[in-house]
Amino acid sequence: MTELAADTLVLVLPGGVSLRAWAESGLLAREWALYEGLQEHYQRVVVVTYGDAADPEALRACLSPAMAAKLQVISNTHGLGTHDVTASISLRVAQACAESAAVVVKTHQMIRSDVAVSITESLRARGVAVGLVARGAHLWTRFVAFEHGTESPQAVAAAVQEGNLCRGADVVVGTTREMVEDLAWRYGLEASRCAVVPNYVVTSAEPKPPSEREPGLLVFSGKLVARKRVGILIQAVAQLPEETRSKVLLRIVGDGPERANLEAMAKELGAPVEFVPRVSHSDLITLFSSCTLFVQASELEGHPVTVLEAMASGAAVLVANSQGLGSIVTHGMNGLRIEASPEAFATAIDELLRDADWREVIGTAAANTTRAEFGLSTVLPQELRVHQRALTLGAAKTTWKLRASA
Repeated sequence: MTELAADTLVLVLPGGVSLRAWAESGLLAREWALYEGLQEHYQRVVVVTYGDAADPEALRACLSPAMAAKLQVISNTHGLGTHDVTASISLRVAQACAESAAVVVKTHQMIRSDVAVSITESLRARGVAVGLVARGAHLWTRFVAFEHGTESPQAVAAAVQEGNLCRGADVVVGTTREMVEDLAWRYGLEASRCAVVPNYVVTSAEPKPPSEREPGLLVFSGKLVARKRVGILIQAVAQLPEETRSKVLLRIVGDGPERANLEAMAKELGAPVEFVPRVSHSDLITLFSSCTLFVQASELEGHPVTVLEAMASGAAVLVANSQGLGSIVTHGMNGLRIEASPEAFATAIDELLRDADWREVIGTAAANTTRAEFGLSTVLPQELRVHQRALTLGAAKTTWKLRASA
């Protein structure tokens, strides 16, 4: 018989995020895989989402019969404004957990998720043992400061919300050691309250060798924002020797505010580039499994799932030597990390395309190391241990409050 971690798992989505938005962006199946694995350790699962009445239906296709029987979605069914819906969440979650003696509350991201602290406090006031897991895939405040400036109103607001969540949590989870150490330093967290649980990859089909991949297909996937430096990739393929360039296609998958500028750049340079909108997770994995190279020139990353998935699919990956990529790409072993310039990328792309054996060596190593370290079957037990530790630490707070009020 499977050991229960608690009676109920309460999953808090980031502020403003809905299950339907996940479904429309092609992310739902990937993001939900972890919770499908966790469900057997809980009697019920409650999801807090900021969508409307369509959210439960959006999730239905991803649910096993076991999960469907124990799931409750708390969404904005009445079309309330952001302030009103946030104020009602704690009460609605408490009602959903009325029969629970032990609950784990977990944020999917730290972004605008400090409502999880209110949920936890509300449940504890009712005598429920609660463990709060504040999990983030990347350091939210660092990304906001990078985009808007360290003294910007956006950065200040993000720091307040992130700080409230981390200080209120029983265990704070980051995807890398660097992230966890940064959070501990920022918010004065003890080591016992911190844990590293990496992002995971969902793998199925075996990686394909270069001979079975689409010749000359280069792929980038991600949001088209300045931080991703997609322009470097476009300039790089434009600078390839004519013999190589005539056989290459850079497929850029994604949307974002930089798309029009990037399309104009590709046209002006006569670069062999194709832009396609975001695709479903399964289609993206198929693309990674068939491309010759995956390329990424981003200036800042956390623990990038897209790069991990490309590696797990056996693609030879070529990335910029920038923050967040060094923790997963070991240069010369399971990928290449190079200077973030069009010239460096052009040279590396040309050399890799001319050497199928080299691509196979690093692609095979990428698949082996990534699947072993970041496969869902590896990450799931780590996640479960964090839930158990949070409940152990949090239950003592409920006991103390009950004694104090006696």
